[in-house]
Amino acid sequence: MFSPRQGESTLKLAARLRMHDWTAAFIELSIVVVGILLALQVSTWNQDRLDRARADNYYRRIHEDLAADRVGIDQTLAYWKKVSAYGRAAIAYGETGQRVDGSNWKTLLAYYQASQLMPFELEDTTFVEMRDTGDLALIADETLRKRLATYYRLTGRGVTASILHHDPVYRMQIRGLTPWRVQHYIWDSCFRQLSGAQELIDCPSPISEQDAAAVIETYRHSDTLLQNLRFWMSTLRVSQIVLDTARQDAIGLASDVHAARSR
Repeated sequence: MFSPRQGESTLKLAARLRMHDWTAAFIELSIVVVGILLALQVSTWNQDRLDRARADNYYRRIHEDLAADRVGIDQTLAYWKKVSAYGRAAIAYGETGQRVDGSNWKTLLAYYQASQLMPFELEDTTFVEMRDTGDLALIADETLRKRLATYYRLTGRGVTASILHHDPVYRMQIRGLTPWRVQHYIWDSCFRQLSGAQELIDCPSPISEQDAAAVIETYRHSDTLLQNLRFWMSTLRVSQIVLDTARQDAIGLASDVHAARSR
């Protein structure tokens, strides 16, 4: 779009051409061309300024997402380690008959709590928005873009991401073998849902040691329960390795995103 000054020069140029005043026409043409170039440069400067502002906003949000991931990873790892400890105790009884602290109830509780899940997903809202709107190019560092893309694959459908999608057969089995009144008690007294996390609690037994002994003997004599428990604990161990790596990646990426924003 021409400015009023450019429009006036264009009209003058047309008049000079009709009068064959070539010198004046050249001057008017130069004014028009320079005006167009200046307008284009101003437009480019404005777009660059807007892009820098958008990039800065994205960098800030990604940095916040990575900080949230670290908190979530730490909570998830702590939870998984506690579930794994219950699982190891249950395996010990299945393999050797060793009860937890010599208690039938604590052994039963270990079996049940070993089936608990705490799903994990990265906070990828900002990255997905950038990808879907075609704004990833605002991250000028190509290496940083690739590292972020690799990191956020954990929330996708790749091989590594599939490790974190837990649906153990053991979970279904143990809940099918445990009397309902015992399960109801565990959910009321041995489990607590917190904001963004879960807590597994040691709790007194709602049944006699004799009754608890009958339940854990049912567990021990199941043909496949121990096998599926071992497989679940192995999966959980690999998941911990994956999240440990993701935690280190989140720390490194947060530092590099902060540095990129500061440039």
